[in-house]
Amino acid sequence: MSTHRLRNVSFWAATAFLMLQPLHAQGGGLSAGDVDGVCLVKGFRTGVGGMRLPVWRPYLLLKDGTAYKSPKLAPDSLDVAQSRQSEASSWGTWTGTGNDRTISMPGQTSMTSAQCMQPADAGKSIQGNYKHVGGGGNTVSGGHASFMRSDNYRFYSDGRFISRSSSGLIAGSAAVASSDGTRTGHYRIHDYSIDLRYDDGSEAHLFFYADGDQLLHIGDADYVPSN
Repeated sequence: MSTHRLRNVSFWAATAFLMLQPLHAQGGGLSAGDVDGVCLVKGFRTGVGGMRLPVWRPYLLLKDGTAYKSPKLAPDSLDVAQSRQSEASSWGTWTGTGNDRTISMPGQTSMTSAQCMQPADAGKSIQGNYKHVGGGGNTVSGGHASFMRSDNYRFYSDGRFISRSSSGLIAGSAAVASSDGTRTGHYRIHDYSIDLRYDDGSEAHLFFYADGDQLLHIGDADYVPSN
């Protein structure tokens, strides 16, 4: 495979890996009063080389009895009406109380939650380095391609953050690596949301919860402490 083709594959894979559907609310999204909680159900994801890895998948539970699988955007940025239309399979229903919730999704057997996460206090600060590693490929099944992407955040207690991303593709004897460089900005955490305001003027409003200081869930990915 040529280096040029590898670059095209790497670009396509990275784009597919990061792409979020345009579900930003034009007006207001969900309010804190619309949300009953966030509960986790065990599932699986594809890792580097095609490995099948366990993951705790979050469901956003609304007080109207509906459940939204694997949120990416902050609840107050989510266009619920558009989401229900464009990704109907991600919406289901829930019953129960506390950590004991039963979640029903279209075409699936009912699932029981393992743990429910509390919303963050407004203005919560975090400190430290956190990393998520994801990817894909087919080397596990005897293929020759493996893709990896690493996303890193360093958070400071004064509200600043630094983010870095890198990716790599190996196919046969050829390999390509790339880096998205370093970005800086300010963060603000509230409820199940993290607002990232970059110094270049861009913003991202993402789904968020924390399990102590051992795990941060940002967007649709788990981040764990790193050196």
